[in-house]
Order: sequence, then C-alpha cells, then structure tokens
Amino acid sequence: MVQLRQDNKLGTLYNIVGFQTKLKYGEQTRIFRMIPGLENAKFARLGGLHRNTFINSPKLLNDFLSLKNHPNIKIAGQITGVEGYLESTCNWPAYWAFMAHEIQNIVLSPPPTETALGALLRHITLGTHSKTFQPMNINYGLFDPIEEFTA
Repeated sequence: MVQLRQDNKLGTLYNIVGFQTKLKYGEQTRIFRMIPGLENAKFARLGGLHRNTFINSPKLLNDFLSLKNHPNIKIAGQITGVEGYLESTCNWPAYWAFMAHEIQNIVLSPPPTETALGALLRHITLGTHSKTFQPMNINYGLFDPIEEFTA
C-alpha cells in the first residue's frame, strides 16, 4: 500500500508517506512507475533511510530523566530513545514535572508503568539491556502482562 499526501497548496506536489528504503533512486523510480496513475509522474524527491540520534538511556539516565553521573542535567525528547512524534513530545511533561519538583525539593515518583508514559519511560531508563538498546514507539509489549480475569 502506498499513501500519497498533498504537499503543496496547488495540489501539484505529493509525498509518498513514510517511505524509507535502501533502494537506489533508479530502482525506486522503476517500481513507482508500475503503480497505476504514476506511470508518467515526475519525482521531486525519492525515499531514503534516516537514522535518529539517541543516547544509550538505560546506561546514562535515571528514572527521572537525569544523567546518572550528573543528576543536575536532564534529557528529554527523541534523543532519549523514544520513537515517534507523540512519544518524543510526551516525555517533556514528565521532564518538566521532575524539574519543578526537584527545584521545590519535593520527591516525585515516575508515572506508573501501567500508563503509556510510565511504560515508555521504564523502557528507556530501566526496561532494556544497555547493550541492545534501540528507540521504541509505545506498544503493548512495554506493559506488564495483564493477569487473566476470572468470573
């Protein structure tokens, strides 16, 4: 499936959404021209791979998003090893809450791991081995298993 998104007001430029590939440009063009309606398309930009920069959070961060060796330095956003727009934005409120409470000398617990933010923060700070750490979107695999309900 290929999703096209209009990229300019005139409707003369469209983007193939989320298309990352290692294919060379000539091969991409050949394959895209096989899609009905794109046989004569002019391609303004073709796909490529991108790599997000991120730190080894399980090794470097505590569960309050502070550097373990320099607790006065906090890190948030995509660089912590969260993947996705929502995830990159979501850990900022936790960052500011931790910072505000720290300034006021109030101990604050991390969000519960039963919540999406808590599960994601656990993943980047405690939940994975630092040698194999990779960025992660929020997903059900980050949550603890739900016990079966008995009626």
